[in-house]
Amino acid sequence: MVDGKGLSTRHLSATIDKMLDAGAVALGEAGGGQTLGGGAQEYRFIPHAIQREFGVEVTPATARSLKNAVLGRFLDPADGLSNPRLQDELERCGFSGVTDASHVRDIVTRSVMPSVSLSLAGFDEIAREAERVGYPAIFHNAAPSAKRLIAAVEKHPHACLVAGHSNHPSFLPDEAISIAQDLKSKGAVIDVSTLDCIGTRWRNDPTNLDALIDTGCVDTISTDFAGGHWDGVLEAIQRMVGKKQLSAAAAVALATGNVARVFPQMAGDRGLIEKGKRADLIVVDNVNLSRVRHVVIAGRIVVRNGRLL
Repeated sequence: MVDGKGLSTRHLSATIDKMLDAGAVALGEAGGGQTLGGGAQEYRFIPHAIQREFGVEVTPATARSLKNAVLGRFLDPADGLSNPRLQDELERCGFSGVTDASHVRDIVTRSVMPSVSLSLAGFDEIAREAERVGYPAIFHNAAPSAKRLIAAVEKHPHACLVAGHSNHPSFLPDEAISIAQDLKSKGAVIDVSTLDCIGTRWRNDPTNLDALIDTGCVDTISTDFAGGHWDGVLEAIQRMVGKKQLSAAAAVALATGNVARVFPQMAGDRGLIEKGKRADLIVVDNVNLSRVRHVVIAGRIVVRNGRLL
């Protein structure tokens, strides 16, 4: 239940301090594709709502078009199209004759907006707690949340705040760059995600990822969920090296040493090849860095030439 109504007493009693004592290694993700109109709304919630209402299947791309037409990229209904223009968008999406603009506006709004204000309210709370407890916190960085995240970074300069998936598809490329540079200048960690934008291209493409890597402002790389269709981190590293955006060492650092530096409670014992660190290593193909040849865990070879030992 994205608005919190489904939380049980057990969930509500699980305070940050209790969870950290139980072994949690970071705070977040504050916000998310479910609560801030992101990918989960496009591949799950909006399509399900339309399926329930009309018995019509819509693709994630169509759901994104309808969402942006109704609410705009910043989830402000004032930015949405007028009903006549929205009706034109419905026809473009193949909805001609299925329903009218007002009905679609109501369905999309009810799907997306109830959780938004509550989700944004959590940004300052999580930033404040991260500063208090000294653990890093991960935030949903996207068009609807960027201003709130910038404000949290400014208000809590001693907290380690991670701007997750700063290549989010809700950003235009220039927006992604300017927001990431602003956040980084204020002390935030800039993360990018593979999503499905490297080889899968189900919903996203690499435009924003490439743009941010080219600026040199990226600190870490993750996958994010992408509806379960995420591309691997090594695929992104191979792309960066193949395009000569980064050296192999710099690209690998985004997934190893930099992660250990940002998340010491999670990965402080690994991430670098040096004495005293955990000997978890992979050996990859020197032409295609996304192809893993050997895997070593705690100094023991567990995969050799792609075969599990």
